[in-house]
Amino acid sequence: MFIGLQIIGIVFGLTMSYLTFVYYKRKNYDVEALFVWLAIWIGFIILAAFPSTVYGIMQELQIQRTVDFFVIGGFLVFSVLLFKSYGLSKRNQKQIEALVRKLALKRGEESIRHKKP
Repeated sequence: MFIGLQIIGIVFGLTMSYLTFVYYKRKNYDVEALFVWLAIWIGFIILAAFPSTVYGIMQELQIQRTVDFFVIGGFLVFSVLLFKSYGLSKRNQKQIEALVRKLALKRGEESIRHKKP
């Protein structure tokens, strides 16, 4: 791997670690999310700095190029994050629908009360 690419990867990982910490301080992330994301970014930094650490795994999986391994790994991580994000989105959608329904019924009852003589 080119040393320039390794430096870019390390700087990217450090930047994302910092942003993760900033999000935690702003209360956008809880402690669990902080540790999960920091583990991901630290793993990314280690793999960027020492790409040879995955050669044994690559041999077992019969993957020839390091880039292929990282692309496959990135796709797997992205798929998991997308799946989790979709589930959270659906849960939020159901909560919003329930809240809107509850507010609509409450307003409907209030308007009926105000119309009674």
